[in-house]
Amino acid sequence: MKTLVLISRAHADTAFRLAEEMHRDGDEVAVLFLGRGTHHVSRSETLEKLGFASLYTIQDEFDSPIDEVEAISYDEFVGLLEESERTFSWI
Repeated sequence: MKTLVLISRAHADTAFRLAEEMHRDGDEVAVLFLGRGTHHVSRSETLEKLGFASLYTIQDEFDSPIDEVEAISYDEFVGLLEESERTFSWI
């Protein structure tokens, strides 16, 4: 099962733990950072903690210079939503 986790809060440690639990339970996890949540992608400890997940930002909001984080278009975001069987928002 693929789970998409949307992070738009500055404080997301609980969401990161839940995403890790989903991964341990066998889910493929993708994390999309939005708004205030984009600051997490500049923290190396966050990238290490979420090494099991595909990481994204919206390119019009924040085009991350970090290789581990892919900046996607709104059309690609819709595609990500469509291929995910479950979404989890931390807003």
